[in-house]
Amino acid sequence: MRRSRIRLWGFVAAVVLLAGAAVLSAGAKAADGPIPCSAFQRNGSGGWRVLAPVTMDIGGRLYSPIVGSTLAAGSIQRGVEMSDLLDQQCGNR
Repeated sequence: MRRSRIRLWGFVAAVVLLAGAAVLSAGAKAADGPIPCSAFQRNGSGGWRVLAPVTMDIGGRLYSPIVGSTLAAGSIQRGVEMSDLLDQQCGNR
């Protein structure tokens, strides 16, 4: 009886770890691929202004912000913090 409980808890732990890895993997996909940095300009408050038409693949879904709009610092699009992603890929300029 005790061994079956240990096996059960081992199985549950493995499932939880695999599910966590899948979630982390989905988040990593959001940052995959180059972002056309020339389409964005960082503003003084930590956000990014959209300067040109652009379409980005974020986590397997297309996202096209409107030219002239601002992606505020901390704003989340498609489950990704855009200012952080742009800081990582385009530099914190």
